[in-house]
Order: sequence, then C-alpha cells, then structure tokens
Amino acid sequence: MFYLALTSCLFTLALGFVAHESHAHAHLPGFCNNLDCPRFSVLQTYKEGYELRQYESSKWVMTNLTAMIFTDDDDKEMFDKLFYYISGNNSIHSKIPMTAPVLREVIHGPGPACESTFMTHFMIPFSLQSNTPTPTDPRVYLREVPTMKVFVRSFGGKPTAEDYMNELQTLADQIGDSARYENAYYFFAGYDSPYKVSDRHNEVWLKAL
Repeated sequence: MFYLALTSCLFTLALGFVAHESHAHAHLPGFCNNLDCPRFSVLQTYKEGYELRQYESSKWVMTNLTAMIFTDDDDKEMFDKLFYYISGNNSIHSKIPMTAPVLREVIHGPGPACESTFMTHFMIPFSLQSNTPTPTDPRVYLREVPTMKVFVRSFGGKPTAEDYMNELQTLADQIGDSARYENAYYFFAGYDSPYKVSDRHNEVWLKAL
C-alpha cells in the first residue's frame, strides 16, 4: 500500500508543464513531444498493459522537500526553482532547453502519519550531459541517475495526485509480488503542457529489483 501524502492539485503544474521545442528527435517516443527525454529499451511488455524498461544513465537537475503534507505552494515553489535554473539561474547564465518528463520521486514515510521526501527533476539535455552548468540556487542540485530497470504503467488524461496514486497502486497490483520492486520510493512522470487537451501521456514507475 502506498500512502497518499499529496494534495489533489499537485500535478496540475509540476507534472504538467512541458514547453515545446522545435528540435526533431526521431529516435525518441512520440510522447516526448520532440523534446530530449531519457533513453530506454523495453525489455518486456505484459498482458496487463504495463512494461519493464531499462533506462540509460543520465543527469538531472532536481530539488527536494521533506514534509508531512505536500501543498500546492510547495509544488509551485519546487517547479519554479528548476524553471529558474533552465531560464538562466545557472553558472553560464544561459537558457537551457526544456526536456521531458517532469519527474517526481517520492520517498514515502513508513506510515500515513510520517513525513515523505519529494523530489522534482528535469533531465539535462543531451548536449549538456557531460558539461552541465551548475545551479546558482543552493537548493537546486545536479544528480546522476544510474542505469535502472523500472516497471512502467502509462495512462492518459489530466490526472490529479489521487489519480497518480491510484495508477501506482494498480501497477503494484498488476506486478503482484512486492519482492519484484522497490517499496521505499516511486516515481510519477508527466510529459505534456497543461494546455494540451487530448492524447496526453502520464506514467507511474516502480524500480525493478
């Protein structure tokens, strides 16, 4: 069981905003919206509709907060910190292209009355992965994410925080054996602008063990 420590409006901004760029990325899935997004291989597709992916290592910019309840104000503040980084609040004072997805990692507490740690990430564009501008905000960090395998469930619509949690629980139920995935944390991924009406793409991830 995954504990809900999020507000119902959590993902209207932080997992919804993706600024469209004009670059062509024929090697990436269509749901990346022609933006750089992490490279992966599909290792297995299951009849229930979820899949097992292997992601290549990549570098991300992130910020984090530990709280009992994650509010809309917290959500906006975390997103804004990262948006300011790609808008020029970095060591080279230059704009950095938006990428996809906006990734939220949640390290949940051991129970519903415990604090959880929330981390919001933007992937660093491929062109800057090896020579990445450093953040000037001390609350923003660069993070190397190693190669990892994740179970992924994809779904459409414009989900609320509760929708994401329901999809996460569905994924866990479909996998069945909790020994096959990491229980201490999970991921939500949003790929689309909040202004996109149809063909929206969202994901929940559980790290495979």
